[in-house]
Amino acid sequence: MKNFFLVIPTRDRLTYLSDLLLDLNAFKEYISQVIIIDQSSVSIKSEVEKLPLNYSFEFVESDRANSVNHSRNLALKYYKEEEWLFFLDDDLRISPIAFQKIIENLKSNIIDVLIPGIQFEEMDKEFRYHSVLDTIAKPNIFSKPRFRLQVCSGLNIVKSKVFKDAGFLFDEKFTIWGDDWDYGMRLLQAGAMIYYQPDILVEHLGAPSGGQRDKGKTLNIELEKQKLYFYFYKKHFTDQVVKQEYYIALMNGFNYFLKTGNLSKFRNSYKSYRLAMAIK
Repeated sequence: MKNFFLVIPTRDRLTYLSDLLLDLNAFKEYISQVIIIDQSSVSIKSEVEKLPLNYSFEFVESDRANSVNHSRNLALKYYKEEEWLFFLDDDLRISPIAFQKIIENLKSNIIDVLIPGIQFEEMDKEFRYHSVLDTIAKPNIFSKPRFRLQVCSGLNIVKSKVFKDAGFLFDEKFTIWGDDWDYGMRLLQAGAMIYYQPDILVEHLGAPSGGQRDKGKTLNIELEKQKLYFYFYKKHFTDQVVKQEYYIALMNGFNYFLKTGNLSKFRNSYKSYRLAMAIK
């Protein structure tokens, strides 16, 4: 029964992490290993080791300069052929009922990737699509289950076989945007049945500090996101598609200039495209 390998990156969030680890006691009979990769400025290892946890875990301290995807890849070095990999953010709360529903959904052996629902206000409100990626990534109404492309790297359960077929490791070039898109696209290309099930409700506390939010403080957010957007297209689509997205971005930037007299969006489109094309 102990066939789940759990990965939890964390960074300056001892209280949030502790609550999640205690929640996992309700899942203990299924847990083979829990790997915690910590990038906290002050070590929290001793505090975590004092928690009354009923499962085995490995606590690994990592350099703060590394990305969250680096943390996940570091954790994967401890993988021991478990049937399922369970990726978690450190600021989630999961009820015993949610864990029970996860097991029930996986019993059929039809689902390769299970994405639980994040509880938020207006889940029943209709979502209006703004792009083709939105259309294939998100449900029209978040309270309804469906196949989807975008897979949240910080909350998903994936069958190990299909995860290996998708390349096993996360792409560390994605920093503040795009890893969910890339992860989902790779799983889809590997033939995965990806299923979003909002009946399994998980609470995402959205910690105001720590985590990858700190990374954004040292970056030009708009430029970095647009660079990664072009990189995502470069990685998964033809050159023609990438150029189309680039020309659309330039036109949007030029229209913004005509309306505001500000050339920043046009410049960012030009610069981000060049940066993305230079990524190997």
